[in-house]
Parts: sequence; structure tokens; C-alpha cells
Amino acid sequence: MKPEDDPWLKNAHKNAEHLAGEIKKLSSLTGPIQSNLPIITKYQDFWNTAKHVTGLFKALKPLAHDDRDLLWKQFNTLCQDVKEKQKSEYGMLKSLSLGHFDEILKQVELAQIPADAPPRDIYRLVERGQALKTAGELLAKYKHEMLAKHKKTCFDRIQKVRTSHDALWETLNAEKPHPKAENVSHVQKNLELNTERYRKAAVALENFQISAAHIRRFLATSDDPEKIARATAQLAETERRINDIKEGIQNFEKWIEEDERTLKGE
Repeated sequence: MKPEDDPWLKNAHKNAEHLAGEIKKLSSLTGPIQSNLPIITKYQDFWNTAKHVTGLFKALKPLAHDDRDLLWKQFNTLCQDVKEKQKSEYGMLKSLSLGHFDEILKQVELAQIPADAPPRDIYRLVERGQALKTAGELLAKYKHEMLAKHKKTCFDRIQKVRTSHDALWETLNAEKPHPKAENVSHVQKNLELNTERYRKAAVALENFQISAAHIRRFLATSDDPEKIARATAQLAETERRINDIKEGIQNFEKWIEEDERTLKGE
């Protein structure tokens, strides 16, 4: 019997070719990665595919011993290289995150009201409120470049100071004539509605940004003209949606700020 007529050898060769093709696909995922995405997001496609390939090594039978050893060596080397790159990037991200962490907490410190400050010093409160706003804006700006533990600490500190500011504003406003109850109710409803719209828009923006990153990675590795044309059109539409959402978020932020100022009696 000729080797090519041996069913076992034919199946083993077919399985080896399939496995080699999957490893090649995995290798293509090590190309350019969007720098503004969190590390776990940047590498999730690679490690999800690597998990799939690991399962193939167990499931594909028959597979010649020499083919398996060679393919496993290629696969293992690829995974080790990506693991080292990810580890290196984590180190750089940690350093970058600490820089943002310190910058944000510096604004939080500036926003704190001293214990011995006059209780009705509205000018000091407005000044410290601007620092608190800056801290929140910096956290939103740098969130994709920060470790989760640093983001959480900054968020908790900002919320704590914001609570103390709100309490002081309530004290100040208690001495001012308030708008009519029905007007307050209307403004409060608007504030809640715009806050929810802002939250949904922020989630949508992040999802579209991730989709755009996936398309860019595909365009960086694909050599199929037809697929590239479709992906390019899809990317243009996705980027248009991103710009529309960003514009909407800016409006929501402005309306939220106006409603908050109205409720504080400014």
C-alpha cells in the first residue's frame, strides 16, 4: 500500500495541515494592536484563539508524532513571545497608570475643603469644585491607560469629595429661596433622563471604539481586496457613529451641568 493510500496517514496529514492553518491565523493576531485599549482587551482575541488551538491539539486525531511536536513547538514559541510582550506592556502600563493616578489625586487634594474653612465660603467651594471637575475629566480621559485598582481608588476619592461638596451646597442653598416645587421636579427629571442617556451613550461609544479597533486589526492583516473594501466601508460608518455619539455626549454633559446648577440655585 502506498503511503498516500493509507487512511491513517491521510487523516494525520489533513489534521496537521488544519492545525498549521490555525496557528498561522493565531500568528496574524500578533500584529499592530490599538494602543488606546486596555491590555486585557488588546490581547483577548489572541488568547481566545490560542485556547481554541490548544483544544485542537487534544481533539485532532490521528496526528503524526513528529508533526505534533513541530507544530506544538511553533505554537508554544508564539504564545511565549506574546506572553513576554504582554508582560512588558503591563510594566509600561503600570508606570503610565501611576503617572495618571498621581495627577488625578493631586486635583482631588486641591478639591478638598479644609476642616477649618468657613462653612459659607461660596467662592472657595466654587474654586474647589473646579478642581474636582478636573479630576473627573482626567479620570474619564485616561481610563484606558490605567490599571483597574488605580481607577477604582481615584473614583472612590472623587466620590467622597463630591459628597462633601454636595453637603456644603445644601447648607448654602438652605438660606436661598428655592424654585417652585413643580419646577424642581421638572429639572430633576431632566437631570435623571440626561444622566441615563449619558451613561448609555458612554457604553455605546466604548463598544463602537472596540469594534473600530477590531476592524483596523483586520485591515492590517487581510490581503483579500473584496473583504478589505467591505471592512473599509464598515470602518468609515463606525467612525461616523463614534463622532455622532461624542457630539451627543458633549450635549448631555452641558445639559447635566445646567440642571445641576439650577437645582443648586445658581
